[in-house]
Amino acid sequence: MLSQLTSEHYLSQRIFDLERDRIFRRLWLFAGFRTSIAEPGAFLTRTMAGLPVLLQNCDGDIRAFENLCPHRQMPLQQQPFGQARMVCPYHGWVFDHDGKVKSIPHEDTLYAYTPAEREALCLKRYAVEIVGNMVFVNLAPSPMAIGSQFTDDFLSLLAEASGHFAALSVHVDIPVRYNWKLNYENVLDANHIPYIHPKSFQPLLRDRERRTAQEEKPNRVPRDEPAAPAGVHSTASGLLAQSLLQSAPMRIDPWPWHDAVQRYGSQDCFYTFSIFPNVNFISPGGLTFIAQQFEPLAPGLTQLRMTLTIAKEKRRVPGLPALLRTYLKGEASVLNEDIAYLEALQARLYLGAPRAQHGQYEHRLQSAAQAYLDLLGQESAA
Repeated sequence: MLSQLTSEHYLSQRIFDLERDRIFRRLWLFAGFRTSIAEPGAFLTRTMAGLPVLLQNCDGDIRAFENLCPHRQMPLQQQPFGQARMVCPYHGWVFDHDGKVKSIPHEDTLYAYTPAEREALCLKRYAVEIVGNMVFVNLAPSPMAIGSQFTDDFLSLLAEASGHFAALSVHVDIPVRYNWKLNYENVLDANHIPYIHPKSFQPLLRDRERRTAQEEKPNRVPRDEPAAPAGVHSTASGLLAQSLLQSAPMRIDPWPWHDAVQRYGSQDCFYTFSIFPNVNFISPGGLTFIAQQFEPLAPGLTQLRMTLTIAKEKRRVPGLPALLRTYLKGEASVLNEDIAYLEALQARLYLGAPRAQHGQYEHRLQSAAQAYLDLLGQESAA
C-alpha cells in the first residue's frame, strides 16, 4: 500500500509553512516537565512553531508568554532554564504575573505613554494545560479543547506516569538534518529495531513474538498494570487515535538505585506514549522517563530535544546528577544510530521520488498520515 505522503511533504518550504500554521500553531504542544520549573520564579524558554515562548512559575501557577518585551522585542529570559523575575534586561521593564507592565524606569520622563498606550503594554499570553508533570502549550488565539486532541483515558495515563517523575532532570538539544516527520514515523515503526539497533536496544526486548502481537492491539497493556488499564482508545478515531500508550516486555537489569524510587507500573516493560504530533515519551521499566521531541526548524532540519529523569525518590539516590547524565548519554547513543540513517534518507530524497510502499504492519503510519493531511486540509496522494 502506497504512502499517502509524497516527497514534497518532506522537502517543500510551502508544506513546512502550512504545517507551522495549521498544526504547530493550532495543536497542544508538549513544552517541558513541570518538575523543571517547580519553584516560584523558575522558568524555561522554548522556540515553538517559530515563536519564542517563556514558561514561568508565577507563585506556583505555570503560565506561558511570548518571550518578547513589547518595548523593543528583547527576550525577557534568555537562558533555557533558570529562576528570575520577569524583567527585561534591555531597559529594565518589570512585568507582573499576568504579563502586564508593572513598572518602567523613568517612565514619565522618557516614555510619556498615554493611558491607553500604557494599558496596552503587556506580554502575549498562551494557553497552558498541566497533565501530571507534563506541560502543554497552545499557541492559537482561540485554542481548541485539549480533549479534542487527546482522550480522557490517554490524559489519565499520561498524568499517572508523569506523576512518578523525580525532581531533577537533564536535557540535551541535538540538531539533525532531516524532516521532523521522519523521526515520528521512525518511532511508530518497531520493525526497524533489529536492523538499526541490533546490539544496543534489540537485546533488551524480550519475547519478540509477544511484542509484535501487542503492536497489533496497541490499545491494550498488561492486565496487572494498575496504571495502564485495558481498552485505551478502543473507540477513538482521527486525531484522537494518534496519541496512545503501548508496552512491550523488556529486560531490566537490576541496579541498587531501583529500590530507592517509586516505580511506575509493576512489570519489566518498555512503555511508549506516542504524543501526536511530535513527541515520543518512553519509560524503560517505569524507572527512567525520556521525552523525545522533534521540533521542526526547516523542511530538512529538526531540533531533537531530549529530557530525562528517573522515578520519584523514596530515599536519596547517591550521585543522582551523574546517574542522569550516564543514562542520557546511553539514550543519545541509541538515537545517534537512528539519526545516521534518517539523515541519509533525507539527503537522498528528491521531488518526484517514488512514494513509500507500506506493509500491513505500518497501519499506524497510515493513520498518522491521514490525521496529518486532515489538519493540513489536503487530500491523500492519488
